[in-house]
Amino acid sequence: MKTLAPSVLLWLGLLCGMVARAEEPAVPAPGFDCQRAEKVVEHWVCANAGLMQADQRLTEAYRTAQAKPDGDAALAALRAGQLRWLRVRNRCESQGCVAEAYARRTAELQASNRRVLALDGKAFVPVFSRTLAQVNDTRAVHGIPLRRAQPTAIQVELFIDPQDARPWREGGPGARIACWPPDRREGYASRFHYEARSWGDAFRPVERGGRQGFILLRFVLGKDLPLNEDILCTVALTEWLLDQPSQLHLVESTY
Repeated sequence: MKTLAPSVLLWLGLLCGMVARAEEPAVPAPGFDCQRAEKVVEHWVCANAGLMQADQRLTEAYRTAQAKPDGDAALAALRAGQLRWLRVRNRCESQGCVAEAYARRTAELQASNRRVLALDGKAFVPVFSRTLAQVNDTRAVHGIPLRRAQPTAIQVELFIDPQDARPWREGGPGARIACWPPDRREGYASRFHYEARSWGDAFRPVERGGRQGFILLRFVLGKDLPLNEDILCTVALTEWLLDQPSQLHLVESTY
């Protein structure tokens, strides 16, 4: 019988260990540090696997809500609502009460994350528009010009054909934007530079003029980018599969 070389045995051992670890169920972890838990409710969560999973689900839903391109007022309302919920949770006198509080808040956040925002389609005048014949994984639109003298919120919208609608449960396709001055020189520091990215779960579903779409990203000239400057932006769509024509718009935000 042929004996395997020590190096082969080592690699086999490492491979078996990796497979075994991959099959181990992930240990739930709450969205806070259990080593710093102070309140009775926090100790209950850290000692109960079911409550830890509930906290993990709520944390994921809340982080997705924070990433939605809904504007500063909506983000402030989200934070205020979360603080109110924490006060309610911390008044619980039983673990059953804590579980119910988590279930209610998680359901509220998930429903809010799925909410379709109705946009005005009558006076729709986009800052920039481009029809994309199809998107096979990745598509970049370069040279989008912007300039404003007053602070202005801009949102990146994508409207797709119903035949291309593919629901995703976690993650989803991505979107990126990068902006800089037209006189930027490769290898030299630019006067300003802005980059942002988002993903499917964080997009805001919208309807405009009977068409279904998403707000992919939102940024503010005068905050994220300078005023009174010529700006060129690139928007990139990643991991999309759109066989039918879709419309990409940059629109001044009115909410």
